[in-house]
Amino acid sequence: MTDWGLYATIIGAFSLLVLICGIERRGSFSTRQVSVVAVLAALCAAGRALAGVGLLFLQPTMFLVEIAGFVLGARAGFFIGAMTPFISNFFMGQGPWTPWQMLCWGMVGVTGAVLKRFFPRARNVHLTLVCFLWGYLYGAIMDIWHWTAFVRPLTLESYILTWLAGFGFDSLRAVGNFLFCAALGTQSLKILEYFHKKMSIQYLAEQS
Repeated sequence: MTDWGLYATIIGAFSLLVLICGIERRGSFSTRQVSVVAVLAALCAAGRALAGVGLLFLQPTMFLVEIAGFVLGARAGFFIGAMTPFISNFFMGQGPWTPWQMLCWGMVGVTGAVLKRFFPRARNVHLTLVCFLWGYLYGAIMDIWHWTAFVRPLTLESYILTWLAGFGFDSLRAVGNFLFCAALGTQSLKILEYFHKKMSIQYLAEQS
């Protein structure tokens, strides 16, 4: 029997590797950028790990990944997002689902950057709406891996049934994203914009 779950895991891991290599080729982070990315990734991972134990499908830091991409750009947003499940899964459980989770969370950050690119005047109300939609999109993408690994036969009907089975959990995640982003997004946006401006400052050496 064809192991479609294994193939899906390989595709997810390969796609993740291609994206990381492609992003890295576009340039490296400065020392200050590395510090901010590392701190945000650790913060998001800690929030996800704690929520995974106590709040089930609520994701109290997914909105922060999106805002990070909006303020810091696609590269930073992707790495912050991708590292969030990678780090937190050391506490929640690593598995063949991890590459798919890393892809999804990374794309949340990229979506923030895309929103900034096409709608530079967008504010928290727009980020909140996109974050709400990601609650459902995340579930739909992760259901692809679950569907290939555990569901037979692999038909459009069986995928729709798989998605419908998790619709309540996706709704919980979407509502959580909406509430967290609506409550904390504006202040988080101001803080990250402040640090982004600080990172952009160039100090010139004094001339004698």
